Amino acid sequence: MSLPEFEHIKLARLQSRVRPHLDAMQAALDRLTASDIALADEVGGHVRRGQGKLFRPTLLFLSAMNDGGVPAAAIEAAAAVELVHTATLVHDDFIDDAKTRRGLPTVNARYGPSTALIMGDLLYTRALQHLARLNLALPLQLMTDAAVLMSEAEIIQVQTRYRLDVDEETYLRIIYQKTASLIECACRIGASFLPDGAAVDGVFEQFGRQTGLVFQITDDIFDYLGDPRRLGKPTGRDWEEGRVTLPLIAAWREAGEADRRDLAALAGSRDPAARAASWPRVQAFVEAHRGVEYAYDRARRYGDEAKRALADLPDGPRRDLLRTAVEYVINRLN
Repeated sequence: MSLPEFEHIKLARLQSRVRPHLDAMQAALDRLTASDIALADEVGGHVRRGQGKLFRPTLLFLSAMNDGGVPAAAIEAAAAVELVHTATLVHDDFIDDAKTRRGLPTVNARYGPSTALIMGDLLYTRALQHLARLNLALPLQLMTDAAVLMSEAEIIQVQTRYRLDVDEETYLRIIYQKTASLIECACRIGASFLPDGAAVDGVFEQFGRQTGLVFQITDDIFDYLGDPRRLGKPTGRDWEEGRVTLPLIAAWREAGEADRRDLAALAGSRDPAARAASWPRVQAFVEAHRGVEYAYDRARRYGDEAKRALADLPDGPRRDLLRTAVEYVINRLN
């Protein structure tokens, strides 16, 4: 059994508790990606075929659980969250000129960069329009705040591309804004539907933020593991595209001057083919200076903080399932 299949089984067990809600959300998502414009409808169908694991809607539903159920408005809000996540992926593939995602051609590769850019914008704006039409004021506010943070993160990432002097603080800002902010948003939106939502908002804010940091750090670690652990994403992609992530930041910090000079010489090229060819040496550098170990330790610590944030929730299935969600994210590496 491949690792992606094993991951799916573990997540499926977690999602079994909210499966009816996810199925209802899927129907809402289908409606939101449909269009009376032929090209937009075709691209929307292509995007749906490449759909991911629905981790963010899963967290939203687990956060919103009240005696095992969630209100209908939470299902619509979850569809908007997933639509925004999808939009970010379409834009990411446009920025990176990526050819495949999850085993399928990207929108960028199949339909061209102009269509990818506009389709990403359409998905974003439809999600926000959907929340506004439903008069879901707090979810709309949380979503727009997250959208601004994600856009700012993309600018910072462009600004720091190919730079080996990116520090850990800058990296953490990028991954919080680009990834963790939407996971935090999903948790807070879910909690907003609870009778005591305002009282527990801080719990879900902290839980979502720390879980999101774990999610992105483990994703960045996958790039250095040397095997196909991310379906549709070959290892070395971050290096090839000039993104410096925590394993390399940590290794660079620990390396001696001679090793740094050697790596700097490799980093000087911006040619994707040359960078791809140098990838085994980058992996060896990170391994020699224990960059992956440092990153995993940070992920585990953030995971512990996420679970500690749940201490203020009452005992019960919701708290247990949210703790399990954190362990799922951390143990993707095992």
